[in-house]
Amino acid sequence: MKRSYLLILLAWFFMVPISAAAQATLFISPASGVYKTSEFFSVLVSVNTGGQPINAASAVVNFDNTLLDVASLGYSQSIFTLWTEEPKFSNAGGTIRFSGGLPSPGYIGANGSILRVTFKPKASGQAPVVFSSGSVLANDGKGTNILDAMRAATFSTIVALPRSPAPPATPTTPVTTPFEITERTPAPPTITDWPKELEEGSVLTVKGLGHPNGKLLIFIQKGSNEPIVEERFAGSDGRFTYNFSKTVSTGLYRVWAKTVSAGGVIGASSEIVTIEVIQPLFFRIGTIAINYASVVITLLALIVLLLMIFAWVWWRVRKWQERQGIEIHESEKALHQGFEKLRSGLRKYIRYITKTKSVEGIKQRETATEAELEKELKDIEGGIEKEIEDVSAVTKNKGHKHYGHDEFEHRP
Repeated sequence: MKRSYLLILLAWFFMVPISAAAQATLFISPASGVYKTSEFFSVLVSVNTGGQPINAASAVVNFDNTLLDVASLGYSQSIFTLWTEEPKFSNAGGTIRFSGGLPSPGYIGANGSILRVTFKPKASGQAPVVFSSGSVLANDGKGTNILDAMRAATFSTIVALPRSPAPPATPTTPVTTPFEITERTPAPPTITDWPKELEEGSVLTVKGLGHPNGKLLIFIQKGSNEPIVEERFAGSDGRFTYNFSKTVSTGLYRVWAKTVSAGGVIGASSEIVTIEVIQPLFFRIGTIAINYASVVITLLALIVLLLMIFAWVWWRVRKWQERQGIEIHESEKALHQGFEKLRSGLRKYIRYITKTKSVEGIKQRETATEAELEKELKDIEGGIEKEIEDVSAVTKNKGHKHYGHDEFEHRP
């Protein structure tokens, strides 16, 4: 039993410091401030990891929607790079939600910015901004929730009164009223409208919200080139429209803005927006047409090649047929010539017999005629065999059926 108590005591002793160190905090900064209606201001939703690396956090933030409206959310410079639920807001419900994270080894620090919220006051009063729920997960392989505290913020909003004409200057010391605000670092502007895609040669135009009559620096960067910086001033309602002074060419452009206070202090950057500049429609259609033309030309070339191959095969077949016909014709001609010689010899033999008066003469002529006929028959047989061999060779070479010498009947 003593050993069991000792083990429990040791486990508690070693785990208490760990649990004490694993205390994360979600907070809003600044936690307070006084702002005039229609004057935009920004706050940051941040995390203090309590000295332990984290890889995820989520929260639901509530704000008084009778006094405040959310103008925009920015998270381009967040410590999180992955979002299971991208930051979104509802002015009707007075809520802001997010759920994000990052790969191992995670983040460790006391002031990790997760989200930038730009508010617009719309009525006078005390506007609380509080966390209704949240979690911070440690990068310990288990996803342990180490959230220990959620710190709220409260902002005072007042109605901006029209200024009366200033009295003549007096050497008295100026008195600061409780409602005057000295802003050391101006809140960043918000880019509200920009083209996602633009044709080459067009004018790049962006619109946004800044401080009323405030000075702005607009940054335009193409690819990895050095950004071009130009100055603009917002209107009395804080709205501004910026037209890039140069015509854009094909590529990817990045645009962001910064506010410059009356004292020359440059504020934080707005959310960066990207604009893709593409070729005009005419050139895109031309490129597509060229691609199709290449395919058509290739197909036509293949068709012409097939026609040439077909014509060559047809020509070879015709030549073979002609050659085969010539050989058959020559065989037929040789056969006719042979029979013509036989007929001629027989006629001569008959005429000779009719003219011969003696038996001895008939016998002599019969012997001579027999020799002549034998010679003629051998010549005829040789000529016919030669023609038959020619026809057989042609037929055999072309892979067709041929007729051999045995299929012809030779008669003397």
